[in-house]
Amino acid sequence: MSLAHRTRSEPHPINLHLEFLRRTSVGTARFTVRDVKLGARISNLHITLSQPQHPDEPSGPHNQWQDEVEGYITMSNLGTESGLSLDTEYKPYPPVLPVDLASLGSHGQDTNYTLRAKDPFSQFRRAAQNIQMFLVKPDRKPADRPKSINDQWVRFAPGGASGSDKPPSGRWTNDALGFVVDIFPQIVESYVNPYAEEAALGQHSESELKQYLKSTEKRAKYWYPTLVLNLDVKKLLPPEGVEWLFVRVKAKAIRNGRFDLDVEVWDETNELVATSHHASLVVDSARNTTRKGKTTKL
Repeated sequence: MSLAHRTRSEPHPINLHLEFLRRTSVGTARFTVRDVKLGARISNLHITLSQPQHPDEPSGPHNQWQDEVEGYITMSNLGTESGLSLDTEYKPYPPVLPVDLASLGSHGQDTNYTLRAKDPFSQFRRAAQNIQMFLVKPDRKPADRPKSINDQWVRFAPGGASGSDKPPSGRWTNDALGFVVDIFPQIVESYVNPYAEEAALGQHSESELKQYLKSTEKRAKYWYPTLVLNLDVKKLLPPEGVEWLFVRVKAKAIRNGRFDLDVEVWDETNELVATSHHASLVVDSARNTTRKGKTTKL
């Protein structure tokens, strides 16, 4: 909006709806943006992400562009919003465990949380190398807390500074919220493959994890493609960004190869920053490692 409509005053996405039609791949992509409605307070845009059917070949008559993702974005100005506001007294439930962010930043852990050192299946989730996740320590997790809930404090670490010995240079702004609500340990893995996540939290040694991943049994059994993602932005973060955000991810039902995720993002002042809802599939991991062709479908 700031480039195409310089005279307008709706610089911030307040709602996003995305439908993922096909698997995307690393390489050339084209974004097509269409004005749906330009209003005085709220404007609506339609966006399409397209890629060549055969990513490794030059585009041409036999390698047509195809649409991979379709979305609608609602734009407004979070800095000048006005209207009725009411205190709903909403809080995360179950309650969030206390945190010492200074200790997390300097030591990689505190009483309740510890750094997730590395993603055990990074070949599927390279973007996770650009974030520090601090998860609840297994021995601090309340006994009645189901596996379907994941809590994490996160810092933005562009360039792969995932270790606690190198303070990350990134800061969270509203532009990064779409990334925040899509990067977390996969909840299904806590049921079907808990060993790998335990190793990522330091419960098993690096050598034990390598031996586990090299064993004959296939470990990365599943891939979790998103069908639909919705994002609702509640608050404008400061222009310089913030260092920490808290993210809670919760699944209500995992059934017949489909599952839902509810995501909440909070800041250090206990204000709700954004909410998100995902509808996803559980499919064989081979679907995400085979070469992409024109017949690739979810």
